[in-house]
Amino acid sequence: MAIITKYCLTYKMNENEHLLINTVTGALDIIDTPSLNLINEVKAGNSDAISKKSQLYSDLQKRGYLFETPKDELALLQKVKSYSDFLYNNSFPSEFIILPTLGCNLRCTYCFEDDAQHVNHCKMTKEQLEGILKYIKEIKESHKEILEKNKQKLKIRIFGGEPLLPGNKELVIRILEFSRDNNVEVNIVSNGTLVDYYMETLVEFKDVINLQITLDGQKDIHDKRRIRADGKGTFDAICKNITKLIDNNIRIALRVNVDAENISGINEIEKIIIDNQWNKHGYVIPYFSPVVDFSGTSTTVLEESELLEGLLKSGYKTDGSSTFKSVVSPCIGYLNMFFNPHSKHKFCKTHYCGATSKNELCFSPDGLVTSCITYSGKGKHSIGTFDENGVTFDQEAYLAWTDRNVFKIQKCGNCKYAFLCGGGCPIKAIDQNGSMEDVVCSDIKSTIDTYVNEVVIPTLTAGESA
Repeated sequence: MAIITKYCLTYKMNENEHLLINTVTGALDIIDTPSLNLINEVKAGNSDAISKKSQLYSDLQKRGYLFETPKDELALLQKVKSYSDFLYNNSFPSEFIILPTLGCNLRCTYCFEDDAQHVNHCKMTKEQLEGILKYIKEIKESHKEILEKNKQKLKIRIFGGEPLLPGNKELVIRILEFSRDNNVEVNIVSNGTLVDYYMETLVEFKDVINLQITLDGQKDIHDKRRIRADGKGTFDAICKNITKLIDNNIRIALRVNVDAENISGINEIEKIIIDNQWNKHGYVIPYFSPVVDFSGTSTTVLEESELLEGLLKSGYKTDGSSTFKSVVSPCIGYLNMFFNPHSKHKFCKTHYCGATSKNELCFSPDGLVTSCITYSGKGKHSIGTFDENGVTFDQEAYLAWTDRNVFKIQKCGNCKYAFLCGGGCPIKAIDQNGSMEDVVCSDIKSTIDTYVNEVVIPTLTAGESA
């Protein structure tokens, strides 16, 4: 008998050609309509529809679309699981998110942190910070050979609240000094309103840092979303400070958090960037990211397919040739890699994000370590603790978070999109269903439909025409 894997997706290109996608192996193939008809016959139960002696049978089998028995397909999936386990067992934390405080001078409308966290906050102590830096150095020394072989650097992300509050300066400088001495990259996630307090420091350490600043639209839109604690807008101050930073040759990742309120104004943001010549010298890299609603109650949050469709209509190009260079999101980000012919790492997605694959650790002033930044400073779902002596993990919690994968989630077992999705967001699962194992499915089906029909097939068709 012969079976067609459920992980085979098909899309019509034209009357005579169809695109086959194997979500496990990453294979992409174009077949003709008669061949697709035979595949559909096998799917319908006629296991002999494709002759074993035919080239089609041989090709489909080699590419992982066709198996002689269900046992053969299970053997492939077991290989995938074994390799996924191998990668996990040989991976290590590589990005360390340090929150000197959760205090913030803004009250952004969509922030996943509570206003209370921004007001009633404490600051990380110097002793706590030294414990984190000690741990990072231990990771660097214990994985020195791998880091050097892969030409990989560890990363520190300084987060908040607002990390560049004046009261955090001593801690920030210590992190930057440590990073320079230990060849560690630093990303500072700032709202961009207080850089004057840090300009001298940012200039001194500009070889080490990248600064992330958010601009959500033209003045009237941005000032309704990214608001000071006194209710005033921040557009003018942020634009002024971006220019200052560029004048000092400081690299900026310019983020636009997109939802239904501002997606129609993407072209206006692009005009602001071009008119100010922010992208002229290569110091500013603009990108998009979706506003996320973990509770499932927002009326403005877009599904990733809606986001992608809206961005494509505004002129966004997935190949990085447009003003905005990427979309940082779980589904769209993975599909960009999956369909990139130059990507060197195309192993299927068995984990959803950095929080579920051992890559990220978050340290907040309460002395708790979390895997996902969403829970930093909230006193729950921690995976460990830290102090001046270093980091201690709760092994059961650590494994539950960092090795959450599609093979462990029952609902993913029969899903043909599982290896494109990676199991869905654990935070949404907890907040909406009470358990990270009771998944809230991602928008991967609609997202890949949009991506294939709006990006992949037009690209393939254009290539054939050329």
